Amino acid sequence: MYPSQQGGGQPYQPYGGQPPHQQFPGYPVPPAVQPVNGLSIASLVLGLVCCLPPLGMIFGFIALAQIRKKGERGKGMAIAGTSLSAVSTLLLVVVLATGGIGEMWDGVKKGVDQASRHRSTLDLRKGDCFNLPGAAVPEEQETSGVEVVDCELKHEAEVSGGFEVTGFDDYPGESRLDTLAVKRCQEINDAYALDAWDRPKGMEAYYYLPTDESWRLGDSAVTCSFASVSGAKVTGSLRRDATSLNPHQLAYLKAESAVTGRSASEPDEEFPENAQGHRDWARQTSATLAAQARALREHAWPAAVATAAERRAGEFDRARAHWDRAARAQEEDSFWDHALQGEDTLVQATEVSVRRALGLTSVPPPDDPGA
Repeated sequence: MYPSQQGGGQPYQPYGGQPPHQQFPGYPVPPAVQPVNGLSIASLVLGLVCCLPPLGMIFGFIALAQIRKKGERGKGMAIAGTSLSAVSTLLLVVVLATGGIGEMWDGVKKGVDQASRHRSTLDLRKGDCFNLPGAAVPEEQETSGVEVVDCELKHEAEVSGGFEVTGFDDYPGESRLDTLAVKRCQEINDAYALDAWDRPKGMEAYYYLPTDESWRLGDSAVTCSFASVSGAKVTGSLRRDATSLNPHQLAYLKAESAVTGRSASEPDEEFPENAQGHRDWARQTSATLAAQARALREHAWPAAVATAAERRAGEFDRARAHWDRAARAQEEDSFWDHALQGEDTLVQATEVSVRRALGLTSVPPPDDPGA
């Protein structure tokens, strides 16, 4: 506890009645510590970071004058800041005089532009156009990033879409993923670029698969695209869907795409090894032809297109009859006779007339047998 009186009979005075300490005889009074000049600090900082060097030099001169007048600390910092800022100012003058600032800024912009265009394959999105690493399409090569560019500029590939792989807890392996990608990416590509006649030569299906390592990190997406197999670059987008086609063009191309896709889905095995698979394929092709003939007849075509569209629907019906016979064939020769008659029933001249009336590309692809 505190005593009520101090020694010598003097009354106790609480803290605040006198200074918290007093000087005893024989002890010198310590000198007061002078503050650091704020402008000297600012000058040093500006000199170190080369930011507005003339300002750092000005702050340094003012700080030195204030230090002499007020006796403040910070003379060393003011001198260092002034010196560094003077060097930075001299360099800035040289750069401006020689035009180097423009080149430097162009270099910065170029670097930023390149960084913004380099994108991970995991971040590619439908409609992105990009260039492949290397001189040609890499096969079975792990790729982490590509250069994305405007589709109106020259490029080698274009993303058509993608899908998530489901049904596997562990990495299913490249072989199984490749089998899934071949089928699904073909469907995605056909839906993205409905007009097969309007695709540049050499643009073929290409896709990116997740790796074992990326799968463990949660990557289960397959990215589908078109790519130039020769490495030649193209301009313009391949996209031909509802975003760029009118309703009449879209209706016609959907019908043709459905028929082409089905007739191209022939079983991998030869007829003797999988006769029933071939008959099922013929039956499915017949059903597709019937459905698309009906779709062509139900659509409200412009007068300039109606006659040619009806003629095409009639060809679908006649081709369907041949595929029906193929679906019932027991012998291989009989099967292929009917299947080939079904294909020959679809006359390319009719397709050209519909396309011309709709304002679509009317020149068959160079690799088309009827071209």
